[in-house]
Amino acid sequence: MSTASEPRWPLGGLLTLSAAVFVALTTEMLPSGLLPTTARDLGVSEVAAGFLVSAFAYAMALGAIPLTAATRRRPRRSLMIGTLVGFVVVNAATAISGSYPLTLVARAVGGLLAGVFWSMAAAYAVRMVAPDRVGRAVAIVFAGQAAALTIGIPLGTAVGTAVGWRTAFAGLAVSALLLAVLAARTLPALPGDRSIARARVIDVLRTPGVVVVAGTTTVVMLGHFAAYSYIVRLLERAGLGESTVGWVLLAYGAAGAVGVGAAAASVDRRPRGALLTTLGVLTAGVLALALAGRHTVAAVAAVAAWGLAFGALPTLLHAAVVRAAPATPEVADAVLNSGFNIGIGTGAIVGGRILATVGIAAVPWIALALILAGTGVAVAARRTGFPRLSKDRAG
Repeated sequence: MSTASEPRWPLGGLLTLSAAVFVALTTEMLPSGLLPTTARDLGVSEVAAGFLVSAFAYAMALGAIPLTAATRRRPRRSLMIGTLVGFVVVNAATAISGSYPLTLVARAVGGLLAGVFWSMAAAYAVRMVAPDRVGRAVAIVFAGQAAALTIGIPLGTAVGTAVGWRTAFAGLAVSALLLAVLAARTLPALPGDRSIARARVIDVLRTPGVVVVAGTTTVVMLGHFAAYSYIVRLLERAGLGESTVGWVLLAYGAAGAVGVGAAAASVDRRPRGALLTTLGVLTAGVLALALAGRHTVAAVAAVAAWGLAFGALPTLLHAAVVRAAPATPEVADAVLNSGFNIGIGTGAIVGGRILATVGIAAVPWIALALILAGTGVAVAARRTGFPRLSKDRAG
């Protein structure tokens, strides 16, 4: 039975976490839509500008587990507010930076903050609700991802292209500041975890289900971001101008919002079937983009299918890793986030290397091979990592 101080369905707090996901993901991924303008302004190549995504991702991957362990005893609300204030500083520094090295450092610091944030976000939601509502709570939090894909990144891309990429990051700094104030008012004051010793981190790393989910995530994200980091060039190859890329990203994000809804409807009932279906749609979307060539309509449709699948993936993967280690959700999520961001950072580098040596046409084919490899792991993980629940009839 829920109480007034501990509501069974704390919608206000979940929506605040969702808004925080919006800010965090937009901060992370906005450079992907602004690579040409950022590269020109900083006087570097687009491949070097792509490292702004990689620096953020690698810092997150390297920092997620140790920083989560180091901060696990801190009260959750104050830690969340501190992380959001950190995003204010990082985005403001990015907006005013006049040099590539300083921008790179700011992005790396942002990645360290994000490592703590992403490890805490889903686990915060889990601790706010009853066990039978974990999947839906995680889905609400990750609806912020759909909002970032639908509104944040396309709007930031449009603003950055029209009036300067620095303005877009300044807007993110203001948004993070307002959200820090909102978090202080709406998030429940949950204590940190003082009962779990450092040795439990090793226990989580030895949990087979956690390793399987994190490994699958890493390989799939390698493929996804090898292509997505250079989506501007892929769309230009299909005949779209730089000024219209933001609109295509809007379609990608709108489809992602549908994907979040689909994941929310199935994550507590048929998690394995939902995951395998999502990976199939992702594969089909990237394959269609690889085959689209200079056919604009086909490319836009492929990107929409891609967005639909990617919108669903975080909810399904985060729920899977929390189920694999229910006693230590924050550390399990930290492991997942490390895998996620190793995939992001390495994917951007792999995509950039292919772009520089072979050309943009080869990028989606490399991405496709990696996504298929990750899908194969998920298909094989019938008992550990992605098991079929009693209501899960697929897979």
